[in-house]
Amino acid sequence: MSDLLVARFERYFRHPHQSHEVLNTGDCAIACVNLRRALDMLGIPVESDPSDAQLFDKNLEAAVKCFQRTFHHRVSDGRVGPGTRQLIVSSLLTRYSPSIFLRLERPEADQIPSVFLSYAWLDTAKVNKLDQWLRDKGIRVIRDESSFQAGTSIPENIRRAVAEADKVLAIFSANSRDRDWPRLERAIAEDIEHRIGTAVLIYVCLDKTPLPAHDPTRLAIAANIPPLKEVGAKILHALTGDGLQPKRYEYNENEPL
Repeated sequence: MSDLLVARFERYFRHPHQSHEVLNTGDCAIACVNLRRALDMLGIPVESDPSDAQLFDKNLEAAVKCFQRTFHHRVSDGRVGPGTRQLIVSSLLTRYSPSIFLRLERPEADQIPSVFLSYAWLDTAKVNKLDQWLRDKGIRVIRDESSFQAGTSIPENIRRAVAEADKVLAIFSANSRDRDWPRLERAIAEDIEHRIGTAVLIYVCLDKTPLPAHDPTRLAIAANIPPLKEVGAKILHALTGDGLQPKRYEYNENEPL
């Protein structure tokens, strides 16, 4: 499933506005900074950097054309559309490990953490509450009813959504354990984990249904008894390291320890 990694990282070179995904001369975005660095890693340095590294100038356009010719893209127009983005990512992954993308800047749309919600439709009422709580805390939530693209198959929508999310929250219960789509979503998350070497899948357990046998040590957040704010705080901590407030210790700085 190498296409999963391409789907995960190609957004680093995408224009931030959905209506204008193709990067070309005159555009200004973080993607241009990443593009310069990526081309340099692939042996195609840009002649000179502009005062604004986020600007797609003529030198960057020339470097993109050189990349397209060198790596045998079907067109060499100097524009960074879907095909060129995918070729850049696959070329980087051929030379380097996925950790190479840690050297790039997260795109504008990814400045806030994102989660994909994997669940069974019978648990929708509970998932809706968690969805809203996370969005109220500034988390980008990806789920089937709001993020899947019309005209695209369900499996392809799942692969795209899971690949793009920072974390996958498997809302786990007797309802979801053996359902086909939640099982596929967990499998894709595990495959991404294996490839990038970073934990992606987190269980949020709505009941005491045992986790799959191969996952006994995976992070699992109990959500059957604690209030939503406690469950949410643990999720935030897993996402960002924030959300769990350290205990307050009283002291008088004018007294000895």
